[in-house]
Amino acid sequence: MASNTAKRSADLSTPLQFLKGVGPMRAAAFARKGIVSLQDALYFFPRRYEDRQHLCEPKDLTALPDGMQVTVLAKIERQKEIPMRGRSMFEIVAMGQKGDLLTCTWFHVFKGMREKFPVGSWAIFQGALKRYKGAPQIVHPDVELLKERPAPGKIAVPKSLHWGRVVPIYSRSEKLSQKFIREIVSICLEQGLQVVEDVLPASLREKHALPGLAESLREMHFPKELPPPADLMVRTENLPAAVRRLIFEEFFKFQLVLLMDRAGIQPEPAVPLRMRGHLAQSIRKNIPYKLTGAQERAITEVLADLQKSTAMNRIVQGDVGSGKTFVAFFAAAEAIENGCQVALMAPTEILAEQHFQNAMRVFEGTGVGVLLLTGSLSKAQKTEAQEKIRAGSAQLVIGTHALIQEAVTWKSLAMAIIDEQHRFGVKQRAALKEKAPAGSFPHILTMTATPIPRSLALTVFGELDVTTIDELPPGRQEILTKVIRGADRDRLYNLIRKEADLKRQSYIVYPLVFDSEKEGMEKIRSVESEFERLGAGPLSGLRIAMVHGQMDGEERNGIMRRFKAHEFDVLVSTTVIEVGVDVPNATVMAIENSERFGLSQIHQLRGRVGRGTEKSYCVLVTESAPPGAKRSPSGEVNGEEGVEDESPWVRLLVLEKTASGFEIAEHDLKLRGPGDFFGTKQSGSPTFQLADLSRDQTLLELARAEAHALYDRDPQLTAPENMALGEWFRSMVDEAAATLKSG
Repeated sequence: MASNTAKRSADLSTPLQFLKGVGPMRAAAFARKGIVSLQDALYFFPRRYEDRQHLCEPKDLTALPDGMQVTVLAKIERQKEIPMRGRSMFEIVAMGQKGDLLTCTWFHVFKGMREKFPVGSWAIFQGALKRYKGAPQIVHPDVELLKERPAPGKIAVPKSLHWGRVVPIYSRSEKLSQKFIREIVSICLEQGLQVVEDVLPASLREKHALPGLAESLREMHFPKELPPPADLMVRTENLPAAVRRLIFEEFFKFQLVLLMDRAGIQPEPAVPLRMRGHLAQSIRKNIPYKLTGAQERAITEVLADLQKSTAMNRIVQGDVGSGKTFVAFFAAAEAIENGCQVALMAPTEILAEQHFQNAMRVFEGTGVGVLLLTGSLSKAQKTEAQEKIRAGSAQLVIGTHALIQEAVTWKSLAMAIIDEQHRFGVKQRAALKEKAPAGSFPHILTMTATPIPRSLALTVFGELDVTTIDELPPGRQEILTKVIRGADRDRLYNLIRKEADLKRQSYIVYPLVFDSEKEGMEKIRSVESEFERLGAGPLSGLRIAMVHGQMDGEERNGIMRRFKAHEFDVLVSTTVIEVGVDVPNATVMAIENSERFGLSQIHQLRGRVGRGTEKSYCVLVTESAPPGAKRSPSGEVNGEEGVEDESPWVRLLVLEKTASGFEIAEHDLKLRGPGDFFGTKQSGSPTFQLADLSRDQTLLELARAEAHALYDRDPQLTAPENMALGEWFRSMVDEAAATLKSG
C-alpha cells in the first residue's frame, strides 16, 4: 500500500515544467497562478465555459443580444492596422455565405498578425457579441482558420479540444494563451486521473449519489453540457453534480479536520492557575481608558478557563480596535503571578515589536520581565534572550513562531497567546507541549481581528470556545467613510495635502504591485506606477514612501517603522499594511479600485486609521458608476465605464453606513460570499475553492453530519474504506509540520 501511495504522490507532484511544451518560462507563469504540479492543474478550475457546438453566420447576429457568446463562420475579406495615440488597432472584416459582414477588432497588435489571418481564408470567430455603429462586432475573438471552404449550406463545427464542444475558459495570464492552458490541463487530466485517489468512502458516495473524483474533475474542465446560467447557480440544487460533489468534499474534509484537530488537543492536562488579582490590578492603572463591558466579560471567560486543570483553547474575536490585546494581557498577568511564563506569538516581526512596546507600557512599574525575541536580533542578543527564557527571568516573551522552535527552552511555559494569521494545528500544539513542564500543556488564547458572521462561527471555529468582543473602547475617533468616483480624485489629494499641512499622515492602497496589460485590467492602478505619478504630480512636495509584498521583509519593515516615526507623509502600499503597526498620527486611508476588495478587507484597512485623537477619513475610490447612472450613446458613463444594475457602489455604500465589523461581515456573506473573510486573511479558516457558505448551507449541514458519524465510527481512520482519507489527513499534518520546521 505504501509503495502505491508513494508512486501516486510522485505522479501527482510532477512539476508542470517537465510536461512537454511547458518549459521554465511557461512554468513560471503557471506558478504565479499557484499551479506548480500536475495536481495543482487538476484543481485549476475554469472561471466560465463557452458553448462552441453550434455555428451561426453574420446574418444571424442581428437577432442576438449584446454580450452573448457567439461562434461565427465567415470569410476574411479585408484587414487593416489602425494607428491610434501611442498604439495601433487591428481590424478584420469578414463576410458570411449570405454576404453579411462581421467586424473583428484587436486593441493590441502583435507581430505577424497580417500573416496569421490571410485575406480570403475561411475561419471561425468566437467571442462576445457587440455592436459598433449598429453592425455586429467581436473584440479580441478566438479564431480558428479552416483548411478549406465549407460546403454551401453546411456549417459543421470542427471537433477538437477547442471547438465543437463546451470549452473551458480559465483566468487570464499574460504568458499563457487559453489554447495552451487547455492543452496542458488536458494532458494533466489524461495522466493524473489514472492515479488520483478518491478519499470519499464509496458507501458515502453511493448514499448521496455523488460522482467519483476522477469523473468530477474531468467534468469540471470539459463538461458534456453547458452548465446552468449564473442566475440559476445561486441555488445549490441547480449546480451540476460534479460541482456538488466537490463542494461536499471541501465541507466534509474541513469538518473532519476540525474533529481530528480537536481530538488532538483536548482534553490536555494543564497547570490550573489561582486567581490572585494583584498584578492585574496594577496593570489596570496603566491602561489609558476604562475597560468596556465586553472586555470585562471576555476577561471573566478567559480567567475561568485558566483555573481548570485542562488546557484552555479559546479564541477571542473582536472588531478592529476593540481591545483584544488588553484582555490577553490580563490573562498573562494571572499566569505570571502564578510563577509561570507566557509566550505571545505574532505573525510578523514588526507586529511583535508593536506588541512588545504595548506590553512594556502596560507592565511598566510592575517588575514583570518583558522580552522581545525576533530574527533581526544579533547572535549575541538571541543567546542572551534565550538564556533569560531558560532561567525564567523573562516572564512575558513576545516574538514570532520562533518562540516554539528547538533553540528556545522554557522554564515554566503555562500560556501561549496567538495573534491572528497563525495556523495552529496538531503539530504546532505538539511543539508547544514540548516547551511546557512535563505532564502539562500550555493554555492557548488565540486572537482574531476579522469578525466572523455569527451564522458561520461554528463552521469556522468548529468546537473551539469563542469569546466575542462587540464593543469599542471610549475615545475611538469616528472614521468618516466616503465612496467617490475616480474623476473626483482631486478631492482626495486636497484632503491628503490638508492633513499633511496639519502634520498628519495618509495611506493610499492599490490592488496591484505593477501595471497589468491583461484585458480588462487597464484601469487597475498599481503601487509602482502611482508612486512615481503622485510624487511628480498631485502630491509633489510631500514625503512619499512605497511598500508592497514583493519587497524584502527587512526593507518593508524599515519603511513602515520610518512611516510610524513620521519620516513620511504618505505611504503608498498594497494590502500588506492590513495587519500593520499602529500609527496614531495617520488620519486618511484611501483605497483605489476599491470595488476589487471585499468589504471585510476594506474594514480591516480602514482600521489602520482613527487610532489617535484626530478625526479620520476613509476614501473609497472606484471607477464604477453609481446605481442608475445614465450611459452615453457610446456606452460610457461620463467617460468612464460603469455598471448600472450590479454596481459595486451598492456594496461599498455599506461601509459608509456602518462601522461594525460584524454587520459588514454579514453583508459580505450576503452580497459577495465567504471569499472576502476566508483565506489568507483569516487564519485557520476554510479556504474553500468552490463552496459558498451563504448558498450551500444544506450541503454544509449534510457534510458536517456525515463527518461526525464517520469520526464516531472510526476516529483513527483505519477502516479499509477510510484508509485513503486517513492517508490524506496524515499527509496534510506532515506538510504542516514541514512548513513549521522550515520556519
